[in-house]
Amino acid sequence: MRSHGRLILILAALCAPGAASAAGITGPKKSALDKLEEGDAIRNRVQYRGGRFNVAPALGFTLNDPYERSLLFGAQLSYFFTDAWGVDLTALGGVGMSTDLADQVKSKRADRADGGFSKVTTLGSLDAVYAPITGKLALFGRQVLNYDMHVVAGVGGAKVGGADKIDSFALAPIAGVGLRTFVMKWLDVNFEVRDYIYKAAVNSVTNTETETGAPQTTAKGEWANHYSLTVGVGFSFPNEPEVKR
Repeated sequence: MRSHGRLILILAALCAPGAASAAGITGPKKSALDKLEEGDAIRNRVQYRGGRFNVAPALGFTLNDPYERSLLFGAQLSYFFTDAWGVDLTALGGVGMSTDLADQVKSKRADRADGGFSKVTTLGSLDAVYAPITGKLALFGRQVLNYDMHVVAGVGGAKVGGADKIDSFALAPIAGVGLRTFVMKWLDVNFEVRDYIYKAAVNSVTNTETETGAPQTTAKGEWANHYSLTVGVGFSFPNEPEVKR
């Protein structure tokens, strides 16, 4: 009798999962984190970048201009040959805004401000893009978003304006880092910080005490790092990315 009782208990334990499933009991609702932990990171991987074009209107501003910060607006066109490597073409226009330092100089040292301050009016570049880090993140515990962290390097140019002696166009090597998050398979948000390295004058100075008695304006250009922060909303084509088996 004891052996029969043990056999009945074993059969009941084996049949319990099937009975629970038949009864419609599927367990607690899984969070996005549970799905990420259970999912296979390699199998059926979606190629969010590889073989796709991306068009991204962008807004931003320059970060370290002492006298005139520039509000940037423009667009970026990208193409990725693989899911990690691509190229992009960036074009941005700029509108200058005086900083507190510029206002102080104008009020206390007008002689240093008469010649004008420099401001970025145009930025453009052709860059190589490499995304060594890709992954997924859980948003609000439910929504799973794909992201990448990428680096850019290339060459471009900067148009600087503000006064006759300051106006110039300079070639600029470029380096930067970015974070792209895919809200949908065809829609992403891209944050980038870039360093444009070029030679330009920060301000010009008018000297009234000259030998001829005529005012003379001079500007001295120097090599410097010019940083910018941009946020772009990208649209990828084709809309459906390739799935790597």
